[in-house]
Parts: sequence; structure tokens; C-alpha cells
Amino acid sequence: MGSKAVEKRNYILAKATHVFIREGYTSVTMKDIVEECGISRGGLYKYFSSTKEIFEGILSSQKSVDHSYFFESMKNEKNAVTILTEFLQQQKEELLNIGSTIRLAIYEFFLSQKDNSFEGILEQYFNVAVAMISKTLSYGIERKEIMPLDTDGMARQIVILLEGLTIMALSMSVSPTLIDEQIDMMVKRIVSA
Repeated sequence: MGSKAVEKRNYILAKATHVFIREGYTSVTMKDIVEECGISRGGLYKYFSSTKEIFEGILSSQKSVDHSYFFESMKNEKNAVTILTEFLQQQKEELLNIGSTIRLAIYEFFLSQKDNSFEGILEQYFNVAVAMISKTLSYGIERKEIMPLDTDGMARQIVILLEGLTIMALSMSVSPTLIDEQIDMMVKRIVSA
């Protein structure tokens, strides 16, 4: 794919993200995305064949951004506690502004899949998130910024905590105090393990 094609594909993904944030996953049509992008139907189908394919492209892009954050931070020799604290603070901002994120659409996407393939995808996303955080914890232990601990176990706890907070934020109001309390407890466990 040439640079113009990549640029157009990314433009479609960015515009489609706005539609999915507004409408959720299940009600969005290709027509909605065509209208948001201001392109022809044929122009959209040149890059994507369905809303599912577009949404999977959005998920893939987001995963790349998360990977880049962790990878670049470690490559630049940033302090591991700072990396994790900044990541958790970014998660807090998203939780407090859950209505302007794509998180509800993500849950709708996975729950709307008719076959059991979504279970493998969910497990993969969980494992990738755990691996990124675990690698950051290991990096911190090697640099003596974090006390030795079970990196995989702690990473799973962090991901599960974030998922729980996400479900709470989607279903009820979650106070900044509650989020701070949970993040602070997690950071303290990491630093003083």
C-alpha cells in the first residue's frame, strides 16, 4: 500500500472512531462512515469491506499506540514507575470521560460476535496487555526501580483492575477518588513489593 493509500486508510479509521464513539458498535453502518468521512461508498469499500473490518482496524491501531508508548518509554530509559504511573493516569482520564472513548463500542463488538471466535480475540487482547505491563515491570526490576515481584501476576492484577473499573464506569458513575485510591494501591504494591 502506498503512502497516500495508508494516509486515506488512517483517515477513514480516525473518522470511523468518532462514529463508533457516538453510536456504539452494533448500530453503525457503512453509510454512517461514508457520511462521516465525506467520501463515496466505493471509496470506502476500496479500503474496507465491512464495519467489522473497520473496527478491527481501529483496535489494531490502538494496540500499536499502546505498544509504542511502552516500547519507546523503555527505549528512552524512562523510569519504570513513571511509565506505569503515566499509563495508569491516562487510563484514569479515559475512565472519567468514558462517554468520549471507544470502550463501550469495544464491549459491544466482542459481545456481538455470533461465533466463539471473540473469546480467542479477547484472550489475545488480555494477554498482550499483560505482556506489555509485565515487560515494563521486569524492566523496572532490572533497573532496581521496582522491588522484585511476580511480574505476570501483578500485570494480570493491573489489567483486571482496569477492566473492572471500565465496567463500573460504563454502568455507573465512578469518582476520581475511587480511581485514585485503586491506582495508588496498585502503584504502592509495585514500588514496595
